[in-house]
Amino acid sequence: MTVLLDLRGVLGGVVGTLLGDAYGAAVREVPPGVPLDEVVAGAGVLITDLGGDSDPAVLTRLLRRHPGLRVLVVEDDGRTGSLWELRPHRIALGELSPQQLIEAVGLTR
Repeated sequence: MTVLLDLRGVLGGVVGTLLGDAYGAAVREVPPGVPLDEVVAGAGVLITDLGGDSDPAVLTRLLRRHPGLRVLVVEDDGRTGSLWELRPHRIALGELSPQQLIEAVGLTR
């Protein structure tokens, strides 16, 4: 599975290492300043903190253009999150643990 990571700083590094090293996901980072529309093709999951151009309208458009895409929005400095899918349905995840992150992304060992 390819995970597209739109998180900066320490949190992005921790999430990328967890998914890539521990679970073997192919992790790609969104280059700074590049619109998500230009890089989301081929990703199974987008993990973002809604920074930059990753507002809900952009996420809705991405989900419509890429029906299989799942979007995990990390909130509150990584303590909570929400999972967005093509269905107009938001799943509140509450406090995020490493195991919840893995399950939300859909990875297994």
